[in-house]
Amino acid sequence: MQVRDAMGIGLSGACVAHCLALPVLVSVTPALVPLQSEFVHLGFATLALLTLVSAVRRWPEGLRGLVIQLTASFAVAGLFLAVIAAPSEEAETLITVVAASALALSHIAAWWFARRHSHPDDTPRTCA
Repeated sequence: MQVRDAMGIGLSGACVAHCLALPVLVSVTPALVPLQSEFVHLGFATLALLTLVSAVRRWPEGLRGLVIQLTASFAVAGLFLAVIAAPSEEAETLITVVAASALALSHIAAWWFARRHSHPDDTPRTCA
């Protein structure tokens, strides 16, 4: 797996975990309230954008690559939309979870496509 795609998948998973688990954890441990700051959300979105920009250079070309890139781009835009313009906390969580999941799937698809279609010496792969 490409390191950049692994980072993207990990960050997307952390983002989803943050959105789903943090409200419960804050109700139990009020000391975690600062993690609900908009700066944390903006930080996640910025990290997602930087990871996407660095990973996309190695993503597949052609129509499949374009679909993967567009999905990832709309996902990152969704993360920023959730931070900047979500009408409610529930809408922000929903948008963020959907966008982070789409972004993780984009990284998984790029990794899978690259893995299946990269044959350095043009020899067929065997399952071992």
